Amino acid sequence: MTGRERVLLALDNKAADRTPWVPFVGCHAAQLIGRTAGEYLRSTDLIVAGVNEAVKRYKPDGIPVAFDLQIEAEALGCELAWADTNPPAVSSHILAGRPVGGLRVPGPGDGRFPVVLDAARQLRALHPDVALYGLVTGPFTLALHLVGANIFMMMFDQPDEVAALMAFCRDVTLAAARYYLDAGCDIIAVVDPMTSQIGPEHFARFVSPYVKPIFDAVRASGGRSSFFVCGHAQANIAEMCKTGPDNISIDENIQLSYVRDVCRQHGISFGGNMQLTVVLLFGTKEDCLRNALDCLRVGWTTGFILSPGCDLPYATPVDNLVAVAELVRDPYQQKVAAELVQKAPEA
Repeated sequence: MTGRERVLLALDNKAADRTPWVPFVGCHAAQLIGRTAGEYLRSTDLIVAGVNEAVKRYKPDGIPVAFDLQIEAEALGCELAWADTNPPAVSSHILAGRPVGGLRVPGPGDGRFPVVLDAARQLRALHPDVALYGLVTGPFTLALHLVGANIFMMMFDQPDEVAALMAFCRDVTLAAARYYLDAGCDIIAVVDPMTSQIGPEHFARFVSPYVKPIFDAVRASGGRSSFFVCGHAQANIAEMCKTGPDNISIDENIQLSYVRDVCRQHGISFGGNMQLTVVLLFGTKEDCLRNALDCLRVGWTTGFILSPGCDLPYATPVDNLVAVAELVRDPYQQKVAAELVQKAPEA
């Protein structure tokens, strides 16, 4: 069974021969090839080289083409602040004080879309047995990029304007999803971290109607989908399930067993949620093995994907990720790791 087949089985909520391993390698790949995040995320050649190196070292079943939630906002006219060890941040909001009507949905030739889409096409040809994830910015997070934090007050004072903005952002996310599918990606991951800042009632009103059409369209195109969220989003997991993704992925802020139970009630697969900073970045190999085993015991081989809770930090030690990769791929390593974990002192 190939890694690609293994991931697709998990996304279909079916049993695989083992748990799929999908390290969310974004700007960490820049570190693997000795480049800054700013250089990496603006170059097709560097993205391809970095992902190739990540595939070589971490032997993933699936991997993102890029992990950058500012691509759509930049293509729409927002300015970015670049960093050496992190993805860029939006530094200006193109719709602050302006109506959404003046913007158009960006095409595949706008902004940095050509960079990441060309990388996707090359990676598809180079790694036919690895599931490729195309990551798109979720509509609510994109809306915040466009208008700034004022969106939270607008939800109360100007709900109709927020609805119009969300409809536009839905169309942008949907277009980006189609570009990635056309470039050969297997899975569209709608990454919407800012939804963790609202409760279920506002989620149902201002998010659900705008993400459900995206998941429906991906499915109709023959692709698979995942809904990524980070932060304290536990109260929204059931609402996320109702939008109809194939998978929900979460970070360490939510107990994995809770997400498993809610997702299985809705027939949806789930993924996560290794600890990014305390374990993967600053922990020992034993810490990483312990954390991976804890996740594996919860999810195991049916409808579960082992992954970090979010985009891997730039400086994550290679040996920590290699240890997890070896654990997942080798039943004997799982047994040895379990013994190590039992003997190692608690962190």
